[in-house]
Amino acid sequence: MDFVEVNMFYANLGQAMGLYVISAAFLLWLGLRATSVVVERETDNILYKGLAVILGIAVSANFILVGSQMALTFQNHAFALKQLAANGTTSTTAEAFIARMGVGDTVPELSLTGNPVMLVIGLVGLAFCILPLFVSMKPKQA
Repeated sequence: MDFVEVNMFYANLGQAMGLYVISAAFLLWLGLRATSVVVERETDNILYKGLAVILGIAVSANFILVGSQMALTFQNHAFALKQLAANGTTSTTAEAFIARMGVGDTVPELSLTGNPVMLVIGLVGLAFCILPLFVSMKPKQA
């Protein structure tokens, strides 16, 4: 693969990752909405709460993994550009991208902390999906 092909390949992946982020955000909202419905109905049905917890965990994990995969895609792109630079094909933009991503000489691996913003949002979403089910929001009456 040459420089242009690598850039086109990862540009298409970048566009797909944008769609994945949008769909993961929608699913996270859906999990929050399911929790909201269960809390608003003030049900003590363990089945409803269990399903809401499972959905909350699933959509939060999906959100975190999509963010991690997006970071890995960018790191792989930088790694591919670094390999091309080692063969003499490079540009100043590619060199700046490689420096920004900080890739080494080994193939990048998936890390849950690869995209810390989406990790925090996913964990906060998880807390918002689970905590309202088990913590009473009503003020105590005397």
